[in-house]
Amino acid sequence: MSDRPETLTSVGIDVGTTTTHAIVSRLRVETPPGGAASPEITDREVFHRGTVRETPLLDAETIDVDRVAALVERELEAADLEPADIDTGAVIVTGETARRENAEPLVHRVAADAGQFVAATAGADLEAALAGRGSGAAARAAETNGAVANVDVGGGTTNVAIFEGRSDSGRGRSGVRVSETRCLDVGGRLVRFGDERRVASISPPARLLADALEVSLAVGEQPDDPTLSALAEAMADRIVDLLEGPPFDPLTRELAIGELPDEPVAPDGVVFSGGVGRLVGSSPNDPFAYGDLGGLLAASLSAHETVRSWPLLEPAEDIRATVVGAGTETTALSGRTISLEPGLLPLRNVPVAAVADVADREGDALVARFEAAVSRLEDFHDLAALDAVALAIDDVGSLEYERVQTVAGALEDALEALSRPVSIVVVTRQNCAKVLGQTLRSRTDRPLLVLDELRPADGDYLDVGEPMASRESVPVVVKTLAFGD
Repeated sequence: MSDRPETLTSVGIDVGTTTTHAIVSRLRVETPPGGAASPEITDREVFHRGTVRETPLLDAETIDVDRVAALVERELEAADLEPADIDTGAVIVTGETARRENAEPLVHRVAADAGQFVAATAGADLEAALAGRGSGAAARAAETNGAVANVDVGGGTTNVAIFEGRSDSGRGRSGVRVSETRCLDVGGRLVRFGDERRVASISPPARLLADALEVSLAVGEQPDDPTLSALAEAMADRIVDLLEGPPFDPLTRELAIGELPDEPVAPDGVVFSGGVGRLVGSSPNDPFAYGDLGGLLAASLSAHETVRSWPLLEPAEDIRATVVGAGTETTALSGRTISLEPGLLPLRNVPVAAVADVADREGDALVARFEAAVSRLEDFHDLAALDAVALAIDDVGSLEYERVQTVAGALEDALEALSRPVSIVVVTRQNCAKVLGQTLRSRTDRPLLVLDELRPADGDYLDVGEPMASRESVPVVVKTLAFGD
């Protein structure tokens, strides 16, 4: 086998509350010397940065899908790319845009137009992690072996990711992990203005803040400067509380997206990113230049006494942090010893059911673990509309011959309960895909793909691309599809 470097072409597309933009990057893949070594992504180069454009809407609740698709098509043309040239990547719908009525059809439309292997993903936790990788916060944590917080302040939400450097990282994301994420319904686009600075729209979180402050805020009104300043300062207070807590102010808890942590952190550095975050520390001439509260919010954060005490670090990317993360950090590579079915790939949007607590189980108890996962797939998905489903095993147990036979037998029994003849993807954390695949093929006629050295979670989806590295590895995007409230 040749160990010469290969490259993947990756696209990142971010459809945000305020702006939409795209990047194209090359991912360099190398296989370290040694027969057991698995290929790794060793370098990520962004070679096309698209124009940042305002996200087109038909009305306050509806994205203009055709115009977004046209923007993406224009960027691919500018990068001199055809859809067939794209190997991997992600479409990220972020902030309030993820709550629009047609957010899910949008990402599937853009993904289909942009290329066979572009994933459709959304979700605040994922957005937080990608923004921190794109901004350079993760790299700084890896370099210093410390804790670095990325605070991504956008038009609709603020997403915090805490990265911790590790000296014993091993394979995968070198030297860093996401220890936690914190997300908040606070952003600069929660209030939009029209002519003469009259309020054109108010998002529910802004109404909540206005009510808490007991100030008047209504569409068509022209709020005075003290009212708008008070609102921006309250938003800044919530962002500071998000990173400083716990304990958290009750209003922060009410505006939180998902769960908040129980333990505080004291990061060694803080990076601001996002459309509003990039303005922190600057002095915009016109705080209303973007027709929203973004400038005032950035100014309130800049002047905040607590923020001024933080060890602030310069971002590598600011407004493009999330889209750079989406285009360079979403793709993983499977292990090198996998079991492929000819003609099965590529696969997209394969739902995952995780199978936990397998290692110490035998007999009926082991079969029951797999049957429960198969039942979840049947309950939550229309198998008639799917090409494949996936089972993710956290720990097979010992990798001795007898144990692999036992696990394969339990899988065979559980798969008999599937009502449709869909293909099966089995994913293991351990490096055992080839032997498990060979054993399963002797027991079932179902189309089968077995991958290893990956860790998808329950409810995730997989995109699996064509084989590379002399057909001994495949590119995989593990993603979350999360729309609405």
